Amino acid sequence: NNVTIGDADLGNLVAYLKEIGSEEGAAPAPVPPTTNGLVGTYFNNIAMTGTPVLTRTEAVNFNWGTASPGTGVNADNFSVRWTGTVAATTTGNYRFRTNSDDGVRLWVNGVQMVDNWTDHSPTLNTGANIQLTAGQRYTIRLEYYERGGGAVMQLRWLRPGTLSYVAIPAASLFTN
Repeated sequence: NNVTIGDADLGNLVAYLKEIGSEEGAAPAPVPPTTNGLVGTYFNNIAMTGTPVLTRTEAVNFNWGTASPGTGVNADNFSVRWTGTVAATTTGNYRFRTNSDDGVRLWVNGVQMVDNWTDHSPTLNTGANIQLTAGQRYTIRLEYYERGGGAVMQLRWLRPGTLSYVAIPAASLFTN
């Protein structure tokens, strides 16, 4: 508004505007974040249907007792689906085990390892051996429901060369 600029100044301004940012390279491609743990999607029913009420990244080693597993989740009659990948720490045969109070199903690399989709008190379920290669990631899906009473869901493994089952650490679990 009511600003006058001469031809020489206008040329200098245009040249200056063209130079802004010319020293910067192209933005680097975004790297998807790698987050330790599995993605847990919680539902306020035992069928894992409808709108999730809570989603979080976590290792699966829970004994909730009679409490709610998280904000907005029922203390009873809830379900969870955990998904992601698990990384083998050494090459060899692994065995996966769940400790659950109520229903549980587990798949590793597309193979169902555990299927105890029943109401039950705390129960250990152990899958067959599965050959895994050190440093490789394998898909994992764990489904669980809690009908009533106490709630327990723990995911463990027996690694090659070891004698006892341990909780799978978050460092070996990934969201992708």
